[in-house]
Amino acid sequence: MITNILKAFQLTDKEIAVFLKCLEAGSQPASAVARLCEMPRNTVRSILDNLVKKELMVKTARANTQYYATEKKENLIRSLKHKQLRMEEETATQIKMLEEYGNELSARHWATSRPKITFYEGVAGLEKVYEDTLTAKQYLKSWASYDALYETQSEYFKSYFKRRARKGIPMRSIHPDTIESREGQKRDKDELRESCLIPASRFNWTPEIQVYNGKINITSGKEKLGIIIESQEIAEALEAIFDLSYEAAQKYGKETHLPETVRKVFSEKEDRK
Repeated sequence: MITNILKAFQLTDKEIAVFLKCLEAGSQPASAVARLCEMPRNTVRSILDNLVKKELMVKTARANTQYYATEKKENLIRSLKHKQLRMEEETATQIKMLEEYGNELSARHWATSRPKITFYEGVAGLEKVYEDTLTAKQYLKSWASYDALYETQSEYFKSYFKRRARKGIPMRSIHPDTIESREGQKRDKDELRESCLIPASRFNWTPEIQVYNGKINITSGKEKLGIIIESQEIAEALEAIFDLSYEAAQKYGKETHLPETVRKVFSEKEDRK
């Protein structure tokens, strides 16, 4: 039973052996305890001092010699109750500090400058990605393939383009030159878009990439996967790359223009660069 009690104090086998010898022999110097335990004196002295720190033993001095004895039950109980109270007070203080200042320990708090990446799967997930673009505060810039869009979600995009236009969100886009793209370009004015068509034989892709609100989204109808990356730095880099792409795409002469009152939303941003 005594051994089980000592194990509850998380003592090692050697600490338990030393404690039990002291319990039998009473107050003894380290050298005597070492002989009883048949262990090196320095090892025993270190164990005894550690047991004193754990408040399971007491150390007294007699005639320049240090004696060690096991602590009384009453003192052990009082010590444990004091330790329990101290731990409760420390825990209460820690909880209070976390409630008041815990946000400063949150990984999300410290990672506000890091990109936030959200993945969406399935057709419903793709639609969530596109619905988020309808929160664009200024405009959208996009590399897209009409053929890929209509292959998986033709009905959705017929509605989406109209709703975006009604919200007054202009779009500038680049597309591979296909029959679907030419048909789409005919609707640019109604769908508040200006676009460039580039040779599909040289430049073709299926995923769409859009830039808006300090975000980039990448969608793949073929893989039924959508990604939104929230990062002002990355978005500004992609927007600069888009502007370079759009300027290069204009040389093919297959472009549309929105009224100047609408186009200024793009030119104002470019003038600030």
